Amino acid sequence: MKTFQLGIALVALVAVTAVQAGGPKPEHPCYGVADCKSQTTQEAFSACIKTSNKEADANQACAAFRKDKDAWLKDHGFSKLGDLFES
Repeated sequence: MKTFQLGIALVALVAVTAVQAGGPKPEHPCYGVADCKSQTTQEAFSACIKTSNKEADANQACAAFRKDKDAWLKDHGFSKLGDLFES
């Protein structure tokens, strides 16, 4: 029974870790906006970009990404948003 519980705990840990993306990779089109690249989670990075809206809009790549994330990802060879963040 303990082996089963340990297995379930391990699976849960791996699942939670996989869902929680880290900070942005340099390939992220908004990487250079303000000091947002120092954020350690995807959620914190997104919040920083929203706070730095004017600078994000002034960055052509970031503005294009924010306008249509799916199209930007496809055009740049990324399969999902998570590819732009550390795992």
